[in-house]
Amino acid sequence: MDQPITVTFVPEQIITWLIIGLIAGLLASILVRGRRFGLWGSILVGLVGALIGGLLFTALGIQISPALTEGITIRYIDILVAFIGAVIVLILVGAIWWRRF
Repeated sequence: MDQPITVTFVPEQIITWLIIGLIAGLLASILVRGRRFGLWGSILVGLVGALIGGLLFTALGIQISPALTEGITIRYIDILVAFIGAVIVLILVGAIWWRRF
């Protein structure tokens, strides 16, 4: 258990995450009525949605093969997973926001 863990960040992966987060966040905000969050808000909603979508797909046993190429790789399945998670995020945020007022 005392083994070191190495985490590396590749700039291309971060750019890919941001692009997929932006696309998923924008698509989800078009589908779910409510407030618009702007560019950075859409990216944030998309990134959080990607995490939630990934957890949901894992919990349901749906496997998605990782991208085997290097560089900026944007796949439809990644956008779909992030989009589904982003829709869930927006519905939850809308439900909480609606109850407060």
